[in-house]
Amino acid sequence: MKKFIAIALTVSTTFLVNVSTVLADGNPYGPYNPYDHEPIPTGFEDTNIFYITALITFTTGMVLLSTVKRLKAEQSLA
Repeated sequence: MKKFIAIALTVSTTFLVNVSTVLADGNPYGPYNPYDHEPIPTGFEDTNIFYITALITFTTGMVLLSTVKRLKAEQSLA
């Protein structure tokens, strides 16, 4: 019960004390938006190659882990 009261007080303090500063609403120039500018072109406008590479890397890692686990299990039985 003490832990529940402490958690409730912490949450209420977080939301009630100075919420505008925490949520960055006090900006006189408008709402906070870190992406309010033209982004620098990085060459990754088409991310299909990135996703294909990530899928291949993930699949290779899973195959490697399962192979090592299987070989370790076989070795421990012998």
